[in-house]
Amino acid sequence: MISERTIAEKFTSIWKLSFPFLNSNFMRVFNESQVYKFEQSEVSMPSDVRYDLVAESAFNIVAKAYNYCSVDDIVSDSEMLNSIVKQTAESIWLFTKYNKDELILNESEIEQVIQLANNFLDFIDSHNATTVNFKPSLKGFGFIPDLEGDVSIDDILYEVKTVKRNFKTSDLKQLSIYLALRQVDDNHKSWEYAGLYNPRTGAYSKFKVSSFVSSVTGGKTPNEAFNDFLDTLIRDMQVDSKF
Repeated sequence: MISERTIAEKFTSIWKLSFPFLNSNFMRVFNESQVYKFEQSEVSMPSDVRYDLVAESAFNIVAKAYNYCSVDDIVSDSEMLNSIVKQTAESIWLFTKYNKDELILNESEIEQVIQLANNFLDFIDSHNATTVNFKPSLKGFGFIPDLEGDVSIDDILYEVKTVKRNFKTSDLKQLSIYLALRQVDDNHKSWEYAGLYNPRTGAYSKFKVSSFVSSVTGGKTPNEAFNDFLDTLIRDMQVDSKF
């Protein structure tokens, strides 16, 4: 099995064949013209913060708090907070050894978690959504295992990137993998819109999937593009596995 990040960051020839215009020039224009700023407090990046643990913990706190309690309720409950941090570490540090003391957030990290989680909740609330689904499940395809997206807000799939940089090609590639898996799943409706959101800076983008696909393929429909992409990717993996 192979992860979506590996697919997004490698298989360059497959991406060029399937999405020939999804390149650095496209991303430059994308960041200049299709990325907007959500009104929120920017979250700094102090040196004493473990950004992977903080970002994922904040996400998981939002998933727990949404329509249930406030971020402060979770953070002030040490047992609940420690449980979320532990589950987060187990999911992101799969091949890293760590001890129990490393699962205790320091003061700066707790502050970061609160800020990021509240920013994310405010962004979700701004949609006045009917349905919000955290970590929507995606059926695997060939060598690609079952995956999870970040958050589905009505008919929009958002990929959340808690970083201090512009969005990059691999972000849209990872999002495209999720969209492709949903496109070929006959048991679920495909998302009409997709987007990226950064709770650290407030940067976000929302676009129609069909328009995005047409732009990066030279006119293909989502059905054509995503089916061709997955079929080509699986064929390439099968060939590589024989050697």
